[in-house]
Amino acid sequence: MLRLTSKLALSNLIKNRKLYYPFALATCLSIAISYIFFSLTFNPNLIKMTGASAVSMVLSFGMVIVSITTSIIVFYANSFVFKNRSKELGLYSVLGLNKSHLFVMVVIELLVFGLVTLILGLGIGLLFDQLIYALLLKIMAMKVVLASTFQPTVAIAVAVFYVFVFFCLMISNGLRLRKLDALQLVKEKNSGEKKSRFLFLQTVLGLASLAYGYFLALGVTNPLSAVVTFFVAVLFVILGTYLLFNAGITVFLQFLKKRKSYYYQPNNMISVSNLIFRMKKNAVGLATIAILSTMVLVTLSGGANIYAGGDYMQKAMFPHDFSIQGKGVTGEQMEQALTEFVNEQQLPVTKKGVYPYYTMGVTSRADNQLDINAAAQKFVTPKTYILAISEADYQSMTGKTLDLGDDEVALYQQGVKLDSKQDLQLAGQTFKIKEELKEDFIFGNLPDQMNMIVPEKIYMVLKNPDQIFSAMTDKYSVNLNYYGWLDTKLSTEEQRNLRDAYQEKLQQFNQTLPENQAVYGSVTAFDKQEIKGMLGGMFFIGIFLSIVFMLGTILIIYYKQISEGYEDRDRFVILQKVGLDEKQIRQTIRKQILIVFFLPLAFAFIHLTFAYHMLSLILSALGVLNSALMLAVTLGVCAIFFISYVIVFMITSRSYRTIVSM
Repeated sequence: MLRLTSKLALSNLIKNRKLYYPFALATCLSIAISYIFFSLTFNPNLIKMTGASAVSMVLSFGMVIVSITTSIIVFYANSFVFKNRSKELGLYSVLGLNKSHLFVMVVIELLVFGLVTLILGLGIGLLFDQLIYALLLKIMAMKVVLASTFQPTVAIAVAVFYVFVFFCLMISNGLRLRKLDALQLVKEKNSGEKKSRFLFLQTVLGLASLAYGYFLALGVTNPLSAVVTFFVAVLFVILGTYLLFNAGITVFLQFLKKRKSYYYQPNNMISVSNLIFRMKKNAVGLATIAILSTMVLVTLSGGANIYAGGDYMQKAMFPHDFSIQGKGVTGEQMEQALTEFVNEQQLPVTKKGVYPYYTMGVTSRADNQLDINAAAQKFVTPKTYILAISEADYQSMTGKTLDLGDDEVALYQQGVKLDSKQDLQLAGQTFKIKEELKEDFIFGNLPDQMNMIVPEKIYMVLKNPDQIFSAMTDKYSVNLNYYGWLDTKLSTEEQRNLRDAYQEKLQQFNQTLPENQAVYGSVTAFDKQEIKGMLGGMFFIGIFLSIVFMLGTILIIYYKQISEGYEDRDRFVILQKVGLDEKQIRQTIRKQILIVFFLPLAFAFIHLTFAYHMLSLILSALGVLNSALMLAVTLGVCAIFFISYVIVFMITSRSYRTIVSM
């Protein structure tokens, strides 16, 4: 009997190759992508490079997500194949094969299929591994090399993982066979998904869940809380999407059915009836397409924005070649440390300086009255923060003069709007707003990390801020900071090579300071490479996750087209016999396909629209501060995805039309 089941298994694989081709393609690509991620994560060459720690962390995170997602795709494809072969398995059962024989046959099929796809998948991964590694280096702005990346342990680990996945598939298929008798197996293919109950209640719950998810997405204001809120909102949106596809669309179609003037038209009657039937059968699949499409848009637009906004972020965080800050030290001490380092290394300095500035958080605001955090609230993240510099430093930064009086102030605002015609009340002191500045004078001059965390900011220029704020430090949380810097004529590589010498100099200087004082600094060329590595890794993961999600989307669309083609073929033959001409049938087919397969795309774009605000806040915490660039990149990603979706739709719909017209 083993010999018979083996022959049947091999012949079944050949006979059902049209079903297995997309399953095999999806599995091979999943294995290849998994291998590439595993290989890059544990690549010994990558670990040695600048910024490797950040990249390895990001790749490890991506490796987990890719493994979970690819496993789900493989399970879905297997489920579809099993459902479409259920009639065949039922006939085998009728002809005398018992469940144990069927199970052995299915196991042999999976063993052969798994072995072939595993070899091919690993082969594809090995073939493109070096190229992908070179691409990652390019994205990280590092020297591109085609180094050998083959790691036997990684190949074994991936093989073991997918052996486990196929083992789970065997158990899953075995449980399905055990539960079904011959008659059920024959009917399984046409059973579809279970018909929904309580349609109206599900619709209401779906709308409420979706509305609440959107409310959370639009209501968040803090980038730090946006990360947590994002996952909660995602759960509600996913729930709402499934409920609306499962019930809401059917309720709407039933409403159209009750409108006699609309329904009793030949094309409309057939389309509405078929769509109601399809929604009952394919609700979960279509909702999955919508969710996966949304994931593609979010991950790809997020990754692209992070990478595109990298230069802006680097300029904001590291505006000068060498920087120095301190704890409990004066500007003169910072100046001394920089001067000693310049003299020791004989650096070709183009510009050098130390900027003192004050920072404070706003607890509440009423019109032009601002209340500042108390002294005990030093570590509270404010909704609005203030950064104040002197008029002399403003002139040094911009080359512009303001000619301020002692009680006058010039303001640059973002996310907040004060009335320039009214006096500014700040911690009990009154200032006249002489000028509203249009230029962000801090960008490129001072590192401003709070810009990424706090959505509202006020940059303030005063004639003598020391005179005003020094008396507030005991009562309010007003922080005096110093930022020392120097720019040189050195190349990026030369600056990077001086990092160890610079850190050693600062350590030596700290030994000359009292116990509670210290200075610390950084070399921009080195820090920028760290950031490029991190951003490049995120963008890389965004691309690959998008590919994985797109793969899942394509697979579901293809299988839906194939299955519905076989189901609709007989129905359209009957419609032809009762009087519908070929033109009407073609119009009906076109209308159904367009509605069914473009509805998930519409949902995906709506989800992204509502998620955009929250996504922008999360990206701002990662350094994406250029809102115009972010909008342009996001729209570009949407356009690329739309074109890709249309191409996939046209290719797969051809299969549907071919089957229907047979």
